[in-house]
Amino acid sequence: MRSALLLLIVGVLGTLVGCDVRFSDVSKDPKFRHLVGARYEVIGTLDAYGIRNHSKAAVKYTTLIPPPGIAGSEVGFCIAIEPKSEITILKVLKSNRWPDPDLALEVRLTGTEMLIEPVRIELFRGNEGPGGAQLNSRIYRRTAP
Repeated sequence: MRSALLLLIVGVLGTLVGCDVRFSDVSKDPKFRHLVGARYEVIGTLDAYGIRNHSKAAVKYTTLIPPPGIAGSEVGFCIAIEPKSEITILKVLKSNRWPDPDLALEVRLTGTEMLIEPVRIELFRGNEGPGGAQLNSRIYRRTAP
């Protein structure tokens, strides 16, 4: 009985890990719509990573992550974000990712040349602020709308 349960858990987790990450737009949700259009200035160390499915695949999107960042075959490039670059939130996205937090922001980035769009800030790995869908104030400073 115990081994059957363990096998079931491992099977479910393996299926979840193997799934493609999908995002749905939740920008119109009352909990998040106030974020759309919000503007921020980059005030901390931040890198842009081009993300792909595997080492021979094309980059699908760019994600912004503070140090120490990430590495692996899914990283197609890594470039430093220029200080004082500006970020405008375009959409709030919810992912099917588990067990990681599921919120991400699709943004427009100006002040740093970007190679691949869309650009996302996933609300974990140091990007998250002290609650809900907030950004880390040591990296991002909100500016006037």
